[in-house]
This record gives sequence, C-alpha cells and structure tokens, in this order.
Amino acid sequence: MIGNYLLNLRVFRFQSVTAVANPPPRLSVLIPARNEELRLGPCISTLSDSDFPILEILILDDHSTDGTATLVQQRAKGDPRIRLISGQPLPEGWVGKPWACHQLAQQAKGDYLLFVDADTRFSDITLSDAVNHAHEQQSDLLSLWPYLESLSWSERLVIPFVHLFILFYLPHWAKGSLRCFGAANGQFVLFRRTSYDKIKGHESVRNHMVEDIAIARNMRAAGFKVLNLDGTNPGHSSALVECRMYTRFSEVWEGFTKNLYPSFDGNFFAFLFFQTLQIILFLLPFALLATPSNRPIVWTEIGIIFALRFSLAHRFRQSYLGALFHPIGQLLVLAISFNSWLQALRGRLPWKGRHYAHT
Repeated sequence: MIGNYLLNLRVFRFQSVTAVANPPPRLSVLIPARNEELRLGPCISTLSDSDFPILEILILDDHSTDGTATLVQQRAKGDPRIRLISGQPLPEGWVGKPWACHQLAQQAKGDYLLFVDADTRFSDITLSDAVNHAHEQQSDLLSLWPYLESLSWSERLVIPFVHLFILFYLPHWAKGSLRCFGAANGQFVLFRRTSYDKIKGHESVRNHMVEDIAIARNMRAAGFKVLNLDGTNPGHSSALVECRMYTRFSEVWEGFTKNLYPSFDGNFFAFLFFQTLQIILFLLPFALLATPSNRPIVWTEIGIIFALRFSLAHRFRQSYLGALFHPIGQLLVLAISFNSWLQALRGRLPWKGRHYAHT
C-alpha cells in the first residue's frame, strides 16, 4: 500500500496548462446552499474575482431559514453573472444535496458544470486552470481536493484522514472502469456537460448520502475519464481551492457520520473489512507496545506510520500536531465510523437539519 500511495502522489499533481478550446467553453458554477449565510460570502467573492470569459454563477437556496437568499441577492446586484434559484420541495426518494444539484444543472447553460460547496474559496486562476486542464486531458470529471483548513483540536485530529484515505487506499493510477475505484470531492467537481447528461447526472445518485463519490463511480463504470487532482497548489503561497469543512467537534462528528458508512453503498462487509484494515495497519502497532511482542518490528511499523502521516502533513499543509497524535485521531475516526453505521441502521443519518434512511 505504500507503493500505491507513492504512485498516487505522482498522478495527484495538478499542473497548469495553456491548451484552451477555441472558442472558449461556457462554464456554469453551481452552488447548493442551505443555511450558509456565514460561509457563502467568501465563496462568492473569490468566484467574482475570476476572469473566466464565459461564466455564470448559480446559487440554489435550499429552504434556508437564515439570510442566505438575501446575501445572494445583494451580491447579484454587483455581479450580473450571479443568479439566485429558489429550491423546490424535496421529492420522495431524493436526498437534499443531489436534489439541489439536479435543479442547478437543469438551469445551467455551460459546456462545463462545476459544482462547489458554499464554504470553498478559490484563487483568481482556479477556474481557468481547471477548465484548461480538463480540456487538455479530455477528462469527463475533474475533482480538485482543497487545502483543508483546520483550527480546532477535532479538525486537526480527523480532517487529515481525508487525504490519507484518498491516497493510501484507492489506486488513482489504475486504468479501467472498475466502479469501486471511483472517487471525487464534492467541494470541487468539474463535469463535461455531455458526459454528465449521459449518466443522467445527479438523478443517478438521487438517494445517495455521498453523492460526489457515488457519481464518480457511475462515471467510471460508464467508461468516462475521472481525474482526482491536488488543489492545495504546493510550492505556492495560496491554494487553488481552500475550504474549512467544519468549525467545531459537533460538526466534525455529524459531517463524517453522514459520509463514512454510506461511502460503502450499504455493503456492510466492505465497510467492516475497511475498518479492520485501519485497525491492523494504523492502530494495532501502538497497542502491541504494551505486550511482550517483537519490539523492533513494532517500532519499525510505528515509524512507518509517523513517516506517512508527517509526509502527508507536509505535502498538504496539514497539522503536524494531528500527525503526532495519530492514535487518538484514528480512534476518533473509528468511533465516528461506528456511529455512521449505527445511524444508518436507525435510518437517522443527519445532515443540514434533515435525517435520512440510507439506501
């Protein structure tokens, strides 16, 4: 798996390209927003700074009870590319975010559709670079993995596992159409419109709690080209994409509860195998220190774990403190995973004030 990690680091690099379609494509940036008044402002501001030539910014207000709609209306007065869409009632059989994304796609006019979360922020070259790269590589789905800002103790312990999971376990270098290898990050997912429509877009994942991973799997299974690339922009002062996913422990707990079990499409045995693998690879060596086991081998394994965690922390600007307290973070991730499975059994997976039964 170390070899897989090293190969993934190579293909994960994002490189700016200059191969631009002529005439330039139309781009629709699509933002589902539910009670995002406190987070949406910086996202809109950084998108407005983009000089992408043919751009529309559509924001769907998904029945917010705060000032989300008012904020968008105010920003639209200063930028005609911004448009507010009022969300329709949630139909039977749909989860909130896929339904919001589906409505946005129906309104979009772009040749490329870029779905982003309301808490993301961008550099002024991000949109152009991403579309140019997608055009040059002829990708059907391009997902950038942001710099993930972590300030609280729970963020520093848990958030770095996002990059650990995506790079250590999945073979992004592998060709082919195996569905289980598909992945994407809903904070920045860029689709070629024709490919998106061929798989019926978010309608194909209408009842899935982790729609970004599910739709990437559908794209890959259909034979389309899926790219996952690094948006942290290493070696530069600012990232292509930045995001602070959560701000406190309760949000970390709820957010990952929503994601961890549904990511396995309801396959309990795959979920159990993955949790067991985590325990054996990343937790058991620390437990063996308390036993009369072969200490040199155990210390070597622990050294490899810390080397991996600190290399990830350096590469993706993560917390070195979180890497140092890896066993505590790993235990917390396992606890959230168990809660995710438990809430799925209860039909009470939480998100944005709603609860869903996993199907």
